[in-house]
Amino acid sequence: MKHPLTLAVLLLVPLAGLSAADELVVYPPVPGLPASEHYKVRVRSASDGGEWQSAFAWETVCKAVEKKTDAYFDTLAGWTHTYVNFETAGAVEIEIARVNGQPIRAAAVHPQRKASACFVKDGKVLVRLDKPCLVAVDIDGQMDWQDTGKGYKGPPIHTISIFANPPLAGKPKPNAPGVLTVKPGEPPPSDGPWTTLYFLPGVHDVGLAFPLHANRHYYIPGDAMVYGTLSNTKWGDGHHIRIFGLGTLSGSRLKNPKYVEPAISEKEHGRYRPIEVIGATDTRVEGITIADSATHSLMLVGPYKAGHPNEVQWTKIFTWRANGDGINPFGNTLIEDCFIRTQDDSLYVNGLGIRRTVLWNDANGSSFVLSALPQLADRKLVVEDCDVIYARAKWHHWSGGRVFNMRGEGGRAAGAGAIFRNINIEDPRPTLQQFFICMTMPKPYSNNAEKRAAGDLSGILFQNISIAAPSVLGEPQILWGQADARIRNLTFENLTLAGKPVRDSEFFKTNEFVDRIIFLRSTGSKP
Repeated sequence: MKHPLTLAVLLLVPLAGLSAADELVVYPPVPGLPASEHYKVRVRSASDGGEWQSAFAWETVCKAVEKKTDAYFDTLAGWTHTYVNFETAGAVEIEIARVNGQPIRAAAVHPQRKASACFVKDGKVLVRLDKPCLVAVDIDGQMDWQDTGKGYKGPPIHTISIFANPPLAGKPKPNAPGVLTVKPGEPPPSDGPWTTLYFLPGVHDVGLAFPLHANRHYYIPGDAMVYGTLSNTKWGDGHHIRIFGLGTLSGSRLKNPKYVEPAISEKEHGRYRPIEVIGATDTRVEGITIADSATHSLMLVGPYKAGHPNEVQWTKIFTWRANGDGINPFGNTLIEDCFIRTQDDSLYVNGLGIRRTVLWNDANGSSFVLSALPQLADRKLVVEDCDVIYARAKWHHWSGGRVFNMRGEGGRAAGAGAIFRNINIEDPRPTLQQFFICMTMPKPYSNNAEKRAAGDLSGILFQNISIAAPSVLGEPQILWGQADARIRNLTFENLTLAGKPVRDSEFFKTNEFVDRIIFLRSTGSKP
């Protein structure tokens, strides 16, 4: 850990080669939307010691309602997450203070490696970020110093994130050709002679399943809140769509589809997903925040199509409910530089790759769900440079949670061509184990012995996996195969636990259907 004096000096010394042209863009308050009740934030460029600017502090909250009426997790009732979004091309300094004036005693940035400085001065937190990145700041050890998973009975926890985005390319001008502006309270048209729909500053409500169309852009700037969901209905109408900006798309006015009255069919649940594009190709979701999803947050549905990728970049997701999953990339989506805090599963490992993404679970979800993992012969699927900052769970013996999870679901041969590289699991108090790769579910985690369809899991490389701490409940790391779905030929290169290298298969609890597990330790390894 850096000495506090060193940290202070770092904040005062500008980076060489940067100037006031760092394009720091700080958005004003959202008209008609209250700011966070817990934290206030100021930001300035670190390159020229510019003036402090107040950044609008958004807040999402887990509603204190009966879970059976709208699927909010009762153990998280009243929890909040404050977040700020701004644009910068260079280093920035951020000041965080409590709204009520109560002094902050301690703070820590996560992922730890993304901040060059973090310390408390005069009851306020000072953070320096040397380049665009998405981080959380733990205040007074609310997450770091206590077990917030199974058995937590403490008060609601109030967390905060700083989202230092790179400059957003292609921001439209309200009066540019092809741009249609939408005023708050005005129903937006789903079609017409426009190419870009621009939500002006303020609060909007587009309702359930606002229609998306091919070759259209949908811009939500950093001072606009849009309630509702966005989706298309035709497989051929899902190409060349861009949903972007630094504003928020919120599902907090919608019920979880399981509790809609009168009851709706499973097919209709997709209308409640904040973003669902079917037949997606050449489609991008960039910069926006998706908050309080009523169900799964983001689905770009479609098979792999060479040369026509979808991209999800610099997108942030917060969910508080059952089935509040993060991103399912299906076969054709690349995920980069995202921040995902969910109360169900964060990411389904499929698509074109996952890079530089921050993951956080509190109640029910897994960081990486492996049940959709493909077997590839023509390309690699690389998950790399990701950080799992918290992996908490309200349950103990059940199939969910964990970091790498194959929970007896799916089927067919899988794993070849998949690489997990430079994965940093830095939670100091994870509730459960990090590896729960079970082709069939053993007791005591399931009494029904759920299992995958036939097909072996083989050929995966886990490289430079760093685990800060074991399960606080003492749960073992598990690889568990079955007769027609074996686990074999998994390679673990530079796997560490609490800084110590793991060198043999005794690290895992296994059964007779697991074999050829290889451990390598290379010189100059990253962990």
